[in-house]
Amino acid sequence: MSYFCSECVVNWWPYQAKGGCCPRCGGGTTFRQEPASDDAEPLFVIARIEAARRERCDAFEAYYERREQHRAA
Repeated sequence: MSYFCSECVVNWWPYQAKGGCCPRCGGGTTFRQEPASDDAEPLFVIARIEAARRERCDAFEAYYERREQHRAA
């Protein structure tokens, strides 16, 4: 049993597709009675690393935006 993302063409393990969302693209998934893809685990790790990087970049941008607004005031 797995969750299939038609955009990424990957069958994810149930713990990887939280809330039925693809961890890689964020799109919806459909439940299937098929085994997870062989590359599901490495792709899941990559998706988590990329998400953490995006969060850090967003926090960095927000910090400097607040800092520049404070300087301008």
